[in-house]
Amino acid sequence: MVKKIILLLCATSTAMAQTTPVAAASVVTLSQKKVAELALQQGYRTKEVNLQYQQYKLPFAETLAKYDWLLGVTTGYELDKQAQLLSSQTLDPRNKIERYNTTLTLSKPFTTGTLATIELNRLSLNADYDTALTVQPPDNQTLDRAGIVLEQAILGNFFGVADRGTVNAAEENYKASEILRANDLENVVLESIRQFWTAYIAQENFKEAVSARDRYKKLVDTVRRKTSLGYSNPGDLPQAQAELETREQTVKSTSTEYLAAVENLLTSLALDPKSEVKFEMSTMLPAMPSLPPVKTEDLRAIRSQKLKVSAAEESLSASKSLAYPTLNVVGKAYTTGVAEKSEDSYSELTGGSRPDYYVGLRFAYNFGSDIQNERIVYNKLNRDLEQTRLQRQLVEVIDSNTQAERKAQAAYSIAQSAEKQKEFRERAVTELQRSYAQGRTDINNLIIALNSSFTAEVQYITAVGNYHIALNEWAASRDELIPDEQPSENGK
Repeated sequence: MVKKIILLLCATSTAMAQTTPVAAASVVTLSQKKVAELALQQGYRTKEVNLQYQQYKLPFAETLAKYDWLLGVTTGYELDKQAQLLSSQTLDPRNKIERYNTTLTLSKPFTTGTLATIELNRLSLNADYDTALTVQPPDNQTLDRAGIVLEQAILGNFFGVADRGTVNAAEENYKASEILRANDLENVVLESIRQFWTAYIAQENFKEAVSARDRYKKLVDTVRRKTSLGYSNPGDLPQAQAELETREQTVKSTSTEYLAAVENLLTSLALDPKSEVKFEMSTMLPAMPSLPPVKTEDLRAIRSQKLKVSAAEESLSASKSLAYPTLNVVGKAYTTGVAEKSEDSYSELTGGSRPDYYVGLRFAYNFGSDIQNERIVYNKLNRDLEQTRLQRQLVEVIDSNTQAERKAQAAYSIAQSAEKQKEFRERAVTELQRSYAQGRTDINNLIIALNSSFTAEVQYITAVGNYHIALNEWAASRDELIPDEQPSENGK
């Protein structure tokens, strides 16, 4: 009984599965241009590149943060009953002093080597003294103090030489990385285009494999008919059947490669991997373009490297300035007010009747590790390294552009030759099929011709794809695959 129920459930589930409609896969039409657009708009690699380059802004922001405004507020309460020397007040344990102290400071360093600080302070005092004292101090007092402090570097970091060098180096390094972002996006687009052509070539190879299998099926039927009539040579039928099995294997392998290539393409474009892909292709082979010479100095790689050289020079200048001892001029200007009432103290403060001025020098020098000279040596080596890279890249970009153009020209010639070769192979198959049907050609010659024709079809499709890829690589070497954004007339 249990077995019958299980069989019934299995049959019911099978019937339901057969009657349940399957959602049709969405169809995605892809061309080379659309693949490039999708790669830039929503591709995973594009998002990775953009996020990576956004992280490069942090070092520049951290450098600028050293010159932020700094607001500080401290406030507190103090109860003082401690003993004091030379004071009769400390003999009575009833003596106590309560202090309320609040200080507000606002400071900012400037890239001129200047540190400016504004300070406001209020000290409120509430005291209980022994009433037997002959001289009775006030129980409540308020002391207000306000002033400004200016400190200017005149030796090490002379008037901000090191500060400006550090900021300029950070800014130029950030700009250099931003310029290279377009190059990395070009590489993403190139990779997407290569995947597009890989998928398209895999599709055409699969179609050619199916077409070749159908041809061999017809050949097997022809040989079997000739064998039944006694017109075929010994071994012709098994040989044709063996080649048919080879074509069956090729269909399976090319089908697997095609599906894998399409899935990789859809994944890189952030599309549904279950989508059905239709390739929008033109059978015409575009002519080789004639492009004017490109200015090497205008290429992004060179502009970026020049900024890196400039940043290295700024860092070297900063390290040389910081190698000197610190000698700063310090100026202070304060005004104070004191009274039993806080409003009276504030009025005295704003009246400026109790000024306090100070002018002096602050000197500091650390020694022992020779770190100053080591920083100079390091930055000199870094500058020389960036200059050497610039000289190398000036030559390499010229070579890269020349080689990319040469590769495109060769790919165009190969594609033209492959097209002619395909036509010749197809003509040879047609003639040998007619000859074999008439009994004037050995089957080996026909099999060789069929296989060569299949290979020629595959080579032609591959040559066309290689030509399109070479054209895009040539455009990328000229910074034309993803051009720089041009500012509009209104500056936006």
